[in-house]
Amino acid sequence: MNRRELLKGTGLVAAAASQPGTSAANDRIGVGIIGCGNMGGWDQRDFQSNPDVEIVALCDVYRPNLEAALRMAGGKAETYRDYRRLLEDKRVDAVVIATPEHWHAIMCIDACDAGKDVYVEKPASHNIREGRLMVEAARRNNRIVQVGMQQRSGTHFQRAVRYVQDGRLGAVHYVVCWNHSPLAMGRGEAPPPAAAPPADLDYDLWLGPAPKLPYAEVWNRGRRVLWDFSGGMLTEWGAHLTDIALWGMNARAPRSVVAAGGLFHNKEGEIPDTLQALYQFDGFLLQYSVLHHNSFGPNGDPGAARFGSYGIQFHGTKGTLFVDRAGFRLTPQMKRLEESAHPARPVMWVNDERQLGYYYATDFLPEQSDSSAQHGPHVRNFLDCVKSRRPPNADIEDGHIANTVCRLGNIAYRLERRIRWDADREQAIDDPEANRLAAGAYRAPWIPKGL
Repeated sequence: MNRRELLKGTGLVAAAASQPGTSAANDRIGVGIIGCGNMGGWDQRDFQSNPDVEIVALCDVYRPNLEAALRMAGGKAETYRDYRRLLEDKRVDAVVIATPEHWHAIMCIDACDAGKDVYVEKPASHNIREGRLMVEAARRNNRIVQVGMQQRSGTHFQRAVRYVQDGRLGAVHYVVCWNHSPLAMGRGEAPPPAAAPPADLDYDLWLGPAPKLPYAEVWNRGRRVLWDFSGGMLTEWGAHLTDIALWGMNARAPRSVVAAGGLFHNKEGEIPDTLQALYQFDGFLLQYSVLHHNSFGPNGDPGAARFGSYGIQFHGTKGTLFVDRAGFRLTPQMKRLEESAHPARPVMWVNDERQLGYYYATDFLPEQSDSSAQHGPHVRNFLDCVKSRRPPNADIEDGHIANTVCRLGNIAYRLERRIRWDADREQAIDDPEANRLAAGAYRAPWIPKGL
């Protein structure tokens, strides 16, 4: 399918007739969107709101998504069903990859090899090994690759991370991240459940590197509950929350991880609806908690937000810092001090178990922040880096590091044992089965370059 054929069915031929091209002379960036449904639509809106961006190409295997994206672009874009044809389009300077995660790595590597800069949605990759191949492709081709971990571009997140790194909290030995929500992860965007794929969906191309499972099994159960297509909440939201935890702690990889959980609430699917992963880093522990049947958070938050209760909490010797997309809350640690002039006397206990002659102080006052813009500034940061060639706020290396930590939690859960991790080699130590899961499996011919 080409753009003119699609336009004939949408009534936008006239609007597209005078489509301008992209040129370095006018400093405009020609952008192609790969995966136009759901998050791809959000990305397209924010990208085309920038005056130096022109949406020149769109790609989706589901025709209604493609039609909606073309209308949003005012008809001024070429349309494709196969992303490889979009990468051949010389007007495309940069691509946005907003497909399901099992396609991220292959498309990103191909885009880098085609000379395109890339904005790829999180999680960066579906498997650990292919994530490293994405980093190598970006470096080999001198490409800018930004991962859609937009919290890194929010000023209140940046301030929170700075407080942790500057020692405002003292020594931090425990960090917890959580997603607690009764909203189960389901099918997501695109076609409704049915026995067979609709005529306007190229289901085989949608599957790509994934096993050739029946359409009814994938769509009726929901791709986000199947290991072949997703890592569940631990990778979907973990890509955001774990990233902030690692950034604040200047940490790269755990020494080991254990995990436990199960399908206690949502009986269909493979990915646990209740999960606890515990990571051992040098000097601190990181815990990730997932609940799909209750929205209360470990900080006592009742979970009134539309995402339920979620966030990151750093526990330090001088204070505790909670941060989510709505803002942050810095709470000082109380210190128990003795009055120097208090006369010596036998210990006398009172009802609240505090002794006479003592007082409580803090190293700093409580502080609270409201929210800050994140997605729009993240897109703008990518565009600025395309022009300047400076590293973006969420470089592909950052995305790969956060994603690796999340995937290790799932591997530990699936194998029901502690995984010890060699960060330099990016391999599990003395555990071939864990390394097979880290490498993943692919349906020919969709195998990432370099695997």
